[in-house]
Amino acid sequence: MSQEDVRKGITNAKFNEENSNILFGEITLLSIFLGVFSRSWWVFGLVFLGCIIALRFKRTALFMCIGFGITWGIIGYGIGMIIDSIGASVVLGVIGLLSGIGANIRALEWVNDIE
Repeated sequence: MSQEDVRKGITNAKFNEENSNILFGEITLLSIFLGVFSRSWWVFGLVFLGCIIALRFKRTALFMCIGFGITWGIIGYGIGMIIDSIGASVVLGVIGLLSGIGANIRALEWVNDIE
């Protein structure tokens, strides 16, 4: 293994760790939203713990990351609608979708690395 490979591996690990903050932030916000919506600490806690446990299973973690990515796409589309442009809505929606899925997949790599 060369020194360059080690450097690239360290850089990749740092990037994945930074993206894990996004994933855990999304899980926290989802838990807070559902807890406030249902007015229940139980819902907050169960959703939070359920999502953390779901990260241990590849299939459920992938579906969760795709769901969060779709949410980012919807947010981007909504921002484009505020601008009042169909073109901006589509472009921002696609950028949000791809960026959200990409960041969450990288965060999953970090979760798998720390197991």
